[in-house]
Amino acid sequence: MAIAVSGAGRARADDGSPPAPPPVQEQPPPAPQALPPPGFYGGHAAPAAGPKVLPWREGEPVPPGYHPETRVRKGLVISGSIVFGTVYLFTAIGGADAVYRGSSGYAALFVPCAGPFLTLATTQQDDLETMALVLDGLVQITGAALLLPGLFVPKTVLVRDDVSKPIVLPVPMAFGPSSAGVGLVGRF
Repeated sequence: MAIAVSGAGRARADDGSPPAPPPVQEQPPPAPQALPPPGFYGGHAAPAAGPKVLPWREGEPVPPGYHPETRVRKGLVISGSIVFGTVYLFTAIGGADAVYRGSSGYAALFVPCAGPFLTLATTQQDDLETMALVLDGLVQITGAALLLPGLFVPKTVLVRDDVSKPIVLPVPMAFGPSSAGVGLVGRF
């Protein structure tokens, strides 16, 4: 004879009948979830139709829902600053090392763009060093030629009206089954 223990803690003889199901416990209803405000989904503002930024030229009509805005030319600024900054940094480090070792003619390497050419005039070099200084100066000028127009010649683009405006809205939030609160949702 075998004895089985059921979920309710009762012992009975094994007579081949199936065990009794455990008693059903009443579950409390789930707490109501706060609904987001109209026009919101997943805690974020519903996107408007159309691209965020459009190319635009002076004199062209402005489509509804957009406004013109001037911006720096990011591609030129990034590429120009990387090319110019990297080469100038290594040139200045090399010039500092040469000045530290006693070659004062290399102090001109601290001058951006023109420094390598000034160094050619103030020091004696072999052919390889002359070629390196000329190449160094040309690469610095190329980087500056990319960077400066990127900063000082902005482009005008059309920006969707809802994109350029920062927005912060209060949103009801539930932090657990029996709590409620308020959070902030925004776009910058």
